Amino acid sequence: MKPRVPRPTSDRATTTGEDSAPDQDRPTDAPALQEPEGESSSDHRGFPDESPLDFPEPASVGSRRRRRRRLLTLLISLAVLLGVVATLYFSPLLVVRTITVQDNDLLTDERAQELLAPLHGTPLAQVSQGDVENLLEDERAVDEVMVAAALPEGLEIMVIEHPPVAEVHVGEEILFYSQQGELIRTFDESQRPDAEGYATPVISSEAALENESVFRSIVSVLGQLPEGARESLDSATAESRDSVQLELEDGRTVVWGNDERGAEKAAVLEAILGSPSGEFDGVEVLDISTPSAPVTR
Repeated sequence: MKPRVPRPTSDRATTTGEDSAPDQDRPTDAPALQEPEGESSSDHRGFPDESPLDFPEPASVGSRRRRRRRLLTLLISLAVLLGVVATLYFSPLLVVRTITVQDNDLLTDERAQELLAPLHGTPLAQVSQGDVENLLEDERAVDEVMVAAALPEGLEIMVIEHPPVAEVHVGEEILFYSQQGELIRTFDESQRPDAEGYATPVISSEAALENESVFRSIVSVLGQLPEGARESLDSATAESRDSVQLELEDGRTVVWGNDERGAEKAAVLEAILGSPSGEFDGVEVLDISTPSAPVTR
């Protein structure tokens, strides 16, 4: 009979109760290694941080940016201005529909409207003072004009006229002349403007009416007189350029001579006319042809 060999016992069976404690009491996972706070993995690898660096902007770049901004603002403002100008210049809403003429007397309203009719329908911005002057250039009574727009559809024209200094009667017509001897208005006697508005002595001598140089000498003399003195005159005559005589309304005669030294002669005549009543009683002729030595008789 073979001897019995004892069975070896299991290591598990021979372990103590402490060794046979369940595996759940043992930690199953090792804690993960943590990087030091404030450091990135790239720091450990020796690579720099890839975030961009903030460099200060050069002054020249900022200056160029401001210049571009100002230029853009200027261009926008200019475009708006051009748009407004174009609207005013071409707009059919701002055209001449009414024309008002002011301070005209020798130039009648009817004649003025007739001459200025071509301006109707023209954009206000396109009407210049030169346009108005060209339309009125044949009216010798007109010296100057001033033009202003009266939005939205009006045009205002102020007229400055040549003052008439003399008148000539031809039949039933009255002719007004300027200081330059130009005919500035002809009208029937029934249409004569208010006599108080003009001081226009009558030129009546045949020599003056037939000889242009004599006539111009007379109107030149009358033009040098202040209006107040001219209002005291009734007529003016001359047989030559050097023999101009003025007839006062009270019947006295003023010997003027030629048209030289007109300002001095005018001052003497004004002084005589303004003298106290009675000082020149009985005087029929006032000779001021030599203003520094006037003579009365």
